[in-house]
Amino acid sequence: MNTNVNSKTKLGLWLSTFISIIGLLLIVLIAFIIEKTIEPNLNRTMLTIVSVIIAIIPPILWLSIFYRQDRLNPEPKSFVFKTLLLGALVQKALYAPIISLVFPGSNGGIATAARDYVASIILVALIQESTKLLSVRYSIYPSNEFDEKIDGIIYGSALGLGFAMMTSIDSIIVTGGAALTNVTSLVVIETFAQASITGLSCYILGVSKQKKFNFWRLPAAVLIASALNAVTRVLLDAVTRNGFKVNYILGLIPAALVAIAVFSVLVYISSRNEKEGAKAQVQILDQKKALVGIIPVWVILVLALVVGFTVSHVSTKTAQVWVDNSINLQYPSKWIQYKNGGELFKAANMLKGGGQEFVSVQKIPLKNLLTVETKSEEETLQNIAAAWSIKSGMSYRFYQSEKGYFLNSNGKETYVIDYIYIANDQTKLGDSTKPAMGFARDVISVAGDQVYIVTLSSGYDEYVLNNNVLNEMSYTFKK
Repeated sequence: MNTNVNSKTKLGLWLSTFISIIGLLLIVLIAFIIEKTIEPNLNRTMLTIVSVIIAIIPPILWLSIFYRQDRLNPEPKSFVFKTLLLGALVQKALYAPIISLVFPGSNGGIATAARDYVASIILVALIQESTKLLSVRYSIYPSNEFDEKIDGIIYGSALGLGFAMMTSIDSIIVTGGAALTNVTSLVVIETFAQASITGLSCYILGVSKQKKFNFWRLPAAVLIASALNAVTRVLLDAVTRNGFKVNYILGLIPAALVAIAVFSVLVYISSRNEKEGAKAQVQILDQKKALVGIIPVWVILVLALVVGFTVSHVSTKTAQVWVDNSINLQYPSKWIQYKNGGELFKAANMLKGGGQEFVSVQKIPLKNLLTVETKSEEETLQNIAAAWSIKSGMSYRFYQSEKGYFLNSNGKETYVIDYIYIANDQTKLGDSTKPAMGFARDVISVAGDQVYIVTLSSGYDEYVLNNNVLNEMSYTFKK
């Protein structure tokens, strides 16, 4: 290739990549402007639609960036776009149902299901990356269009983008578009990370089609991708906190750096592939070797599923109780039941944290919280939530709401408030005492002329240090 032409091509590539990244930053800025100016005037349906539209744009822009890496022999755009759609379909129709079975999460998937946070992160990463690599292996891989090692990057990143896009859309729909700026920032980084990681593992899949057979090549690809996936997930979960103030966007920076590092490796691979010149001849798959080579990936997937199911199901014995014949609560059987004030029910862990870990249900007449006329269930819940936040704030030494969002729990429309609080009492720690700090979630629902408030609480140290996101308790509403 002519040096001047090559230089101009590379300059065009970097320029278009830079413009795309600026576009992504503009999307986050637009989301911030909408959240601060327009969002208060949007109903839940419109906010969800706006959030979904904004969530779809980053994967499309990232796809264009990854697609430009293959300049010498670009893949058919229709194939790449179909692979993106396949990733979304795999996430929704295959991965999500399997994960809900293996890790039966509580409350619409808001809380981490497994008791062991690190184990669940690793197992979920293994399941994700095995599923994505197998999806590429049994879709586009046998095609004659998959005729270069670099094609693994293109099709792998496309599938990863579709997978991450559907994950983000599901999250937005569940929460009704809450915290728009944070969600948009997360979509930009997570789709980038998913695309880069899956692109890397599928590059190794592409190598397996061109190089001499190696039994360990594909399991190594899955393990490398899973390790990067797990690290990224831990970093995304490790939100930066300054006292009681949460900075979600700053918390995304470490995960973004990991994604950038992986993407840089892909750019290097693409450049090296370009220097090698002409593409290698298409290899005819040896059926026996192809079968043997993919078996270890299936083994990794099956083992991760079995271990995950065991980890999430073989745990502390749980107690179950129906409150008012309408709300089913589950919590560790070692917790002690007692009533406090006007609560219908309360159970707490009195052996650790001074009772900061608890689940409770309160029942309050609707007229006590709603004094204005409303036109919809959505507006009713919003007004009740606002009144309840004020009432709760007066019950604590300190109260700060982190976010509020609608949540459909088994067909029951609810409004959820996540908050941090300091109780009026103190917890004993050796010979000293400290403020009783906690992280809690209030789930508000309406039944006739009564309001039910389910409260799930965890000690602040447990929440921050041990990533215990209220995962020892769960609730369901009677259908």
